[in-house]
Amino acid sequence: MVGLRKKHWDKPFSEKLARRVAKIPSNSLSSWAEQSLNEINRCLAKFESTREQIFLDEALAGAEALNAVISELHKRNTI
Repeated sequence: MVGLRKKHWDKPFSEKLARRVAKIPSNSLSSWAEQSLNEINRCLAKFESTREQIFLDEALAGAEALNAVISELHKRNTI
């Protein structure tokens, strides 16, 4: 069964995150994007004042979530 091979995942966020974001109602995606932006901003401000790596790690996780949300929003609006 050659045709059942799993497609290569080439997005900068995990498939698990993509599946979770796919369950968010369309009318909530924008607010999730705003929430991600706020979290990224908060983490970067904390990093600037403390230079602690944990805040960069959290900002990166927020950026991945933002990318997944915006990608899903784009996909829903171009179909």
